[in-house]
Amino acid sequence: MGEKPTGRILFATSLLMASLLAGFASAEPAQLSLVVDQPPSPQQPWYDASHPLVLTPSLVNTGEAITFDINPSCMFVLNVYNATGVLLVDGSDACPDRTRGEDLASGETRVYDSVEWNMKDEQGMWLESGTYIVELLHTTLDLSYVTNAVIQTPVEVPTTLAYDVQLVQRTANSPVSVALVSLTNPTSEPVDLQALPACVLEWHVGEQAQLGSPCFGQTKSLMPGEVLLVDQVSIHNHELTTLTVNTPGNTFTHTTVLQAAQAPLANVDASLTIEMTNNAEPLYSQGDAVANEAVLTTASVGEQTLHFTSSCKAEMWVINDLGRIVYDSLAGKSCSDIDLEMSLSLEEPLAFTLAPWGFFEQDTCRVDPGVYTVVVEVPEFGLVTSQRIQYSDVQANACADASSLSLSTTMDWVDEDTFQLSPSLSMDGEARYIRMNQPCTLELDFVNDDQESVHRFMTLCDAYDGRKVSLTPTANTLQFNTFDVDMVQNGVDVLPEGMYSLNIRLLSSTPATTTVEMAWPADFTLEEPVNEQETVTLEQFEITGTWTPLVTEEGTCHVLNVGETSYLLSNARTLSSWQPLSTVEGIYEVQAADPAPECSVFSAPSVEVVNVVLERSLEVETVDEAPLQVEELQEENAQATAVVSAVTVVVTASLLSILVMVTVTNEGLRLPATMAGLWFLGLIGKTHETTDGRYQRGRLMGYLTANPGCHFRALMSALDMSNGQITHHLRILESEENVWRKNDGRLVRYYPLTNQLNPSTDPDDLPVPPLSPDPNSLQGKILNLLDQDGDLGQFPTQAELAKRLEKSQQLISHHLRTLQKYGLVERRKMGVKNRYKLTREAVFLLETSEDFAHR
Repeated sequence: MGEKPTGRILFATSLLMASLLAGFASAEPAQLSLVVDQPPSPQQPWYDASHPLVLTPSLVNTGEAITFDINPSCMFVLNVYNATGVLLVDGSDACPDRTRGEDLASGETRVYDSVEWNMKDEQGMWLESGTYIVELLHTTLDLSYVTNAVIQTPVEVPTTLAYDVQLVQRTANSPVSVALVSLTNPTSEPVDLQALPACVLEWHVGEQAQLGSPCFGQTKSLMPGEVLLVDQVSIHNHELTTLTVNTPGNTFTHTTVLQAAQAPLANVDASLTIEMTNNAEPLYSQGDAVANEAVLTTASVGEQTLHFTSSCKAEMWVINDLGRIVYDSLAGKSCSDIDLEMSLSLEEPLAFTLAPWGFFEQDTCRVDPGVYTVVVEVPEFGLVTSQRIQYSDVQANACADASSLSLSTTMDWVDEDTFQLSPSLSMDGEARYIRMNQPCTLELDFVNDDQESVHRFMTLCDAYDGRKVSLTPTANTLQFNTFDVDMVQNGVDVLPEGMYSLNIRLLSSTPATTTVEMAWPADFTLEEPVNEQETVTLEQFEITGTWTPLVTEEGTCHVLNVGETSYLLSNARTLSSWQPLSTVEGIYEVQAADPAPECSVFSAPSVEVVNVVLERSLEVETVDEAPLQVEELQEENAQATAVVSAVTVVVTASLLSILVMVTVTNEGLRLPATMAGLWFLGLIGKTHETTDGRYQRGRLMGYLTANPGCHFRALMSALDMSNGQITHHLRILESEENVWRKNDGRLVRYYPLTNQLNPSTDPDDLPVPPLSPDPNSLQGKILNLLDQDGDLGQFPTQAELAKRLEKSQQLISHHLRTLQKYGLVERRKMGVKNRYKLTREAVFLLETSEDFAHR
C-alpha cells in the first residue's frame, strides 16, 4: 500500500515536467532575430570562384530563455532566385529530415558556421554570370536573410574566336588612353554566339575593378572573317598603372602597363559625363551630326572652384572600331592662355558645349558605317569619359578603293526551277576591312538583251547587316553562304523566257560586282540571229542599163546607168571573165556590195554583178526600128517582110518580157522602162493635147495634194490608170514643174511642188503617206496576215512572218519598219519576243479599202 502514494507522486511530477517543456517549445519566436555578416568581395564589385559569397548567420534572443527545434544536418540553407524571382536552387532539397532542440538564453547571441555559395545549380553546374537573389533561410524557424549578388562564373571561350586589345592615344605623350577590345572569327565558318553562356568582361585598372560589356557583343552570330568591337574603356594615367582585361575564368586575359601622366593635374572632386543634345539614342545616319555637351557634376556638398589656364577647356575626339582616330577637335585649333575660375557645386553642374561632328574625316571623306567611340576629356583636371555610338550609311563610300577586290560566284541548277549561287569575295594586296552597310548582303539584278532591268531583289539579309569583315594576305577570301534562287514563285515565272545577264552587287561601303550570263529557262536558246548587213547583200535583183566609165584618181569607176538612177560597180568579181563595156546594154542580176576604191568619191549605191542575163551591142538598135518601116518593107518584098516581122516580134517580145520582170520589182525603173517600151512599140509620138488629158492630170494633182508622197504603183491603183497613162501624165506634170519625185528604196514617191514640199525639204519633214491600197505588194500581204491573225487573237513574230511569206527575215524586217514608220503596225514585247499587230488606223484603212475588203 505504501507503494501507491509513491506512484501517484511520480505521475504528477511527469505531468508537471511535460507541461514545462510544452511551454518552452511553444515560446514566441518573435523574440529571436537573424543577423547575417556579409563581407564585400575584396577589390571588385562581384563574386567569382576565387571570391565566393560567404554569409555568417547569428541568432539573437531579445526575450526570455527559449528552446526551439533545429535540423542539425542543415540549420541554414541557401535558396537562389534569378532576377525575375524564379527559384533556381532550393537548398532544403538536400537536407535530411532530422530534429533536435536548441536552447538560447535571454539576451544571448549565437554565431553559427558560415555558409558559402558555390554559384552552382542543383546539378553541380556553374550558373551563368549575372545578378541573383540569394536567400539565407533557417530551416525550422521563419527567419531569413535576402541579398543581391553579382557573380562571374568561368566561361570557356571557343577556340574559333580570338580577342584583340588596342590602346589608342591622341598623341604619343597623351595622358589619356582608350582601350578597345575586339572579337574576331578567323575561321571560314560562322560561330553561333547565342549558344555561348552569358559572359561579361572584367576590367582592372590599378586597384580599381569594374565590369564591362558582354564578352560576345550583342549579335547572334559571328560570320567568317568578321571583326566585332565589344567594349572600350577610357583611362587617365595619373600614375604608373597596370591595365588588365579578361573573361571570367581567365580563358582570355590581356595585361598592359600604362605610363604615368607627365604634367601634374589639378585636383577636383567631380565626374565627367557626355550628354547628347540632338539624339535620344546613340544612333546616327548620313546627314546627322554629333552634338554633345561635356557635363561636370560633383557629389560634394560644398562649392568647388575650378581654375582654367587654357581656352581648350573640354575637347572631343573620335575613334573608329578599328582603333583609328577619325576626328580630333584640337586638330587645326589654337589654344590660348587664359585665367578663368568657374564654380562647381551639387546644385550647379558645369556644362561645356562641344563642336559638332558631321561624320567626316579630316580629309573631308565620309566615314564608313560602324561603331565609333566618342572620347570627351577636360585635360587640365584629368577627367575623361567615353561613349559608343552607331553610324549607318547605305551608300557606297566615294573614297573607298575597290581596285583590289574581286567578287565572283559559281552557279549550279538544282532543278528546273531553282539554281544555286555560291559567291565569294577575294582580295589582292594588303589587309583591309569590308563594311556591309545594308541589311542585305547582295543585290541580284536580271538584265535582258535590251539592257533593261527585268527583276531585282536583295538576298542574304540579316547575315552581314552592319558588320565589318577582315581580309588579310593569308585569309584573303570571304566565302558567303550558298543560297538558292527560285525562278518560279507562287506558280508564276519571275522572268520571261530569254537570255539574261545576272548582275550581282556587294552591298558594302566598298562596291564590288560580278556578272553571270544565264538563260531562263535553263534550256532556252535564241533563234539564229539575222545579220542585217549580210542579208541585204544576199538579196538579188535585176536591172537593165548601160555602162559609163569615169576616170578618178584611184582608177576607172564603172557606172551602170538605169534611167535616172546610177549604180557603181563593186570590186567584187563573182564573174571573173566578164568586164563592163560602154558599147553594150544588158540585163544583169546584181546584189548590194561595198563600192570599189575607184568609186569612193561618189555617193550612189554600189552593186556586184552576179549574173549577166542578156547583153547586146548598142549598134544593133537600128534593127529595132524595123517595126516602124513595116509598110515599106511589105511593098518591096512580102517574104522579107515576113522574115523581118518575125525577127522583130521575137526580139521585141524578149526585151519587153525582160523589162517587165525588172520593172515589177523596182519603181525607179518603171517610168523610164515604160517610156522605152512604148517607144519600142511605136506608141509614143507627137499628139495633140486633149481635154481628157488635162482632166486626168487634174485628178492626179488633186490626189497628190491630198496624199503627198504616194508612190507610183499606188497612184495607178488609186486613180485606175494604166502604166502608160500614169507615166505620160507624170512626165508632163514634172516637165511643167507641178510635181517632183523622190526615190525611197525601190519605190518612187511623188509630191506636189510647193514652198513647203520641194526637193530641198528635209526628208524627215516630208509627210508620211497614208496606206497605199496594194494588196499584192509584200507590205499588203503583211497587213493581210496581221489582220487575219489579229481576228484570232494571235500576233506573229518577225521570224514567223518571214516563214509564212517565204521571204528572208531581213526583208520582212525592212517592210515592218516601214509600216511602223507609217503608223500602220506596232511592235509589242510579249514575253521575250517582239510581236506585231495592226494599229487602229490600219484596221480602219483596211476595212474601207475595197481591194483589201474582198480578199
